[in-house]
Amino acid sequence: MPLSSRASLEAQRMMRDAFLDLEQVIAVPDRAQLKDLSLADVRQAALQIEEQLSARQSLRNMRRLAPLFNGLDHYSQAIEILCNGTPYLPWIWAPIKLVLKISADYIEAFEKIIKVYRKLAEPLTRFVSLGQSFSTNLEVQRTLAVYYADILKFHGEAYKFVRRNERWIYSLAATVCYLMGPISAAF
Repeated sequence: MPLSSRASLEAQRMMRDAFLDLEQVIAVPDRAQLKDLSLADVRQAALQIEEQLSARQSLRNMRRLAPLFNGLDHYSQAIEILCNGTPYLPWIWAPIKLVLKISADYIEAFEKIIKVYRKLAEPLTRFVSLGQSFSTNLEVQRTLAVYYADILKFHGEAYKFVRRNERWIYSLAATVCYLMGPISAAF
């Protein structure tokens, strides 16, 4: 393997640790649902949730998540070299399906989660230009791995909150804003 296409061991270790941490947070039955989800599967699930909410006369515009999905698509291309031969890649988007599905029963919490996911999309737009161009640079790989760890940490926190009772779900907004600070500041 040429040196230029080599993955940083430090970056791979950070990603592995973040993956294992998230895996410990998500319950085994939920984890099984997320194993092989593609980004297209998550987009489709968002549309299905929108249809279910519409049937309950609680329609929500899930197109607000399009920037997040587009950003995750570009980000996934940038981190592809770090994810080769691992189960890590789907975990940047798969928990979104689970969090949306669980929170859809609590419209107020659901709206807050959608707003936070939209904020998460903002820094992801920077990966459009990065793409695979600089993803072989070891420093860039480290930065990509840090961002991966932040995304997975956020997914873990969002999952914990939606799995708690309704009282905790409504306090999600303040915690999410606190968690988003370091992620947004990184870029």
